[in-house]
Amino acid sequence: MARLSGGDPSLLRRLNAIAVLRALYEAEELTLAELVKTSAVSRPTVEEIATDLGEQGLVEEVPLPPGAPRPVGRPAKRYRFRHESGHVAGLEIGPRQALCLVADLRGEVVGRAKTGLTPETDAATRLATAHRVLAAALEGHAGVRVLGIGTTGVVSGGKVVHNYRLPGWTGVDLPAEFGGGCPVLAGNDTELATLAEHWRGAARGVDDVVYVRTGHTVSLGLLLGGKLHAGHHGAAGEIGALRPAGGFAELVAATVLAVDPQLVVIGGTGDLTAKLRTELARLCLFPVRVETSALGEDSVALGAVRLALNRVERDLFSVEDVA
Repeated sequence: MARLSGGDPSLLRRLNAIAVLRALYEAEELTLAELVKTSAVSRPTVEEIATDLGEQGLVEEVPLPPGAPRPVGRPAKRYRFRHESGHVAGLEIGPRQALCLVADLRGEVVGRAKTGLTPETDAATRLATAHRVLAAALEGHAGVRVLGIGTTGVVSGGKVVHNYRLPGWTGVDLPAEFGGGCPVLAGNDTELATLAEHWRGAARGVDDVVYVRTGHTVSLGLLLGGKLHAGHHGAAGEIGALRPAGGFAELVAATVLAVDPQLVVIGGTGDLTAKLRTELARLCLFPVRVETSALGEDSVALGAVRLALNRVERDLFSVEDVA
């Protein structure tokens, strides 16, 4: 977490610093005049804050590119947020793969590693494999601020409190297994895949979404009002526990009728899009758009990256702690 040098305790100073940092974080780069306008902070204060943030490695002044025409008079100062100043990691520990993505603070993936698993793999081997994949993905990428983890089962407080698919997986405490170097956040794999769809996938710009993850079983992710809905126990959407003899189309339709989403996204393995589109049109009161995910095998790890970035952003823009 960044702090202003000098120990200035004033709330106004912190709020001004956050405004400047956020403006730069959300833009490619800004001139000093643009930064003053965007942050609504005075020019002298912006320059002081930019200097402090530069000393912390978060912001840098952008030089004119080689060969660019020199402006008449004093050239305008330009600044950018250094997204390469830190990294986050998103790790999927699933039934059939351990996959890790490393991203910079803009969310651009800069590292990747993957190893196959089987649903029968014991818990100790699964964890050891995940550690190796994490280490391989992180090679050459220092400064990891937060690790996000997505896994099968009901996850509460980072601990797998219920799992019916993986041997010995219930009770695994993921922050305890992977913590020490940075904060560790963990969540259900389908919920994180839903988060990824809202961030980089078919559900961008859509706030009410049912995400259907298919494979050897089916689970749902619910995004309501732009926020993940996990339920009281963290088990919302675990329709795979029912194992209906006639398949899941009707259970998905019941969910659509219950939450009235704008969009249904189909992810995972197998192509149920056409079948679900037909069944939902038959069973539901109103038409609902049905799209196929394009994120492929990266969906859970990408959602874990987004989970980690959410924590980084919270830390960066905390009034109490952050410049």
